[in-house]
Formats: sequence, structure tokens, C-alpha cells
Amino acid sequence: MATELEQSAFVLHSRPYRETSLLVTFFTEDQGKQNAIIKGVKGASKLARAKQAWLQPFQSLNISWLDRKTHSDLINIRLLEPGKIWFPLMGDGNICGLYLNELLYRMLYPSVVSSDLFKHYQQALYELSKSETRLQQAWILRVFEYHLLNDLGTGIELTQDAFGQTIQAETIYTFYLEQGLVPIDNNQEAMVVSGKCLLNFVKDDYTEACLGELKHLFRFILSFYLGNKPIQTRALFN
Repeated sequence: MATELEQSAFVLHSRPYRETSLLVTFFTEDQGKQNAIIKGVKGASKLARAKQAWLQPFQSLNISWLDRKTHSDLINIRLLEPGKIWFPLMGDGNICGLYLNELLYRMLYPSVVSSDLFKHYQQALYELSKSETRLQQAWILRVFEYHLLNDLGTGIELTQDAFGQTIQAETIYTFYLEQGLVPIDNNQEAMVVSGKCLLNFVKDDYTEACLGELKHLFRFILSFYLGNKPIQTRALFN
């Protein structure tokens, strides 16, 4: 017998499907990424306009579907209604939020449980809604990227190097995907990060001077999992 699942969710991505529908990818609290066809979205009716408003990024939703244990990656939505949380992201903050959505859309596998990541996602949206500068937003993005990589099982050890030694603030490191952080004698490597910045990040000690190094580090790691297809939202910052 099929079980009905009810979840809090956010829209990660949507695209037109036939004449009046959308193919929507949701990020749910306990059931990870889910895809569904939402019918009757396009049109002038009151319900269609309501659905258009609900299916916007950063608006929490309550959705439910029957878990039929089929091989299809599409769920059949039974309940769709707005939740109580909406994050009013504007300007650069909005682009940052769309960047988070694109990362989740491309990196998550369907139906993989990730409740901690859902909390980190909401926290990132909340902090972006309160942020005032690009530098603050950049730090928020790095923190979320770190949580995402850890949640996917590709966690980065930032307190010890590849040899089990404690990270030293005065040491410069390079990162190898198959090893981790390795001390180097100079800073001529393609990807380097200082021990001081690693330790500050672990302590969640916002340091403007470290943003460039941390961005380089996480972009290097993410590129391995994202492949050659570029992140579209990065172009919006330009």
C-alpha cells in the first residue's frame, strides 16, 4: 500500500511542460530532490495565478505525494500550498540564492535524504536576506558549499592535512582531490590556501582577506563534480 508523504519544500528549478504545466524540481526537507509535473499553472484563472506565485524561488511550500516505490523519477503531487516562510532576496542576494538552487539542482540525486542540508539551505537564505554587501554574501556561499560537499559524502577535512597533522596557521597548503590538504614550500602551486584562512573558516570567523582563497578552494573542488558545464548564475554577477 502506498504511503502518503508530506514535506516542506522549495522550488529549485522549473521549465514549461506542454501548454499549461510546469516540470518542477523541489528540494524537500526529508526526501531530498523530487521532480513533479504541476498542471494548470499557465492561464488567467485565479488558481493558475496562485500557483504561479507559490512556485517562485525562496517561497516555502507544503507538498504531498504517494510513495508508490516505482522506477519513475516523477512524483504525483496531491497537495500544493504555500508555507509560512518566504525569503525576500533582492539584487545580488537574489543571484546568490539562485546560485544555491543551481548547485542543489545539479549535484543532488533524486530522493536522497538530506535533512541537515535542508536546514543549511534555509539558514543560507535567511542570512542572504539580511546581508548588506557582496563580501558578506560570498562568505555565506562558501559556508553552504562546505555543507553541501560534506552532505554528499565528499567532505573536506579542514582541521588536519593529508598526513594527519593539525593545520598550522603559518603554513600554506594545496589541495588534492584524492588526498586532501598538503603543505607546500612555496605559493606557486595552481591552488593554494593558507592555514590561517582554513582555521578561520572552521571557526566561522568571517575574514574578508580569506574570501579569495576560500572561493578558489571550493570552486576547484566543486568543478570536479559539476563537470565541464558552467554554472549559469555565475554569469549574472558580471
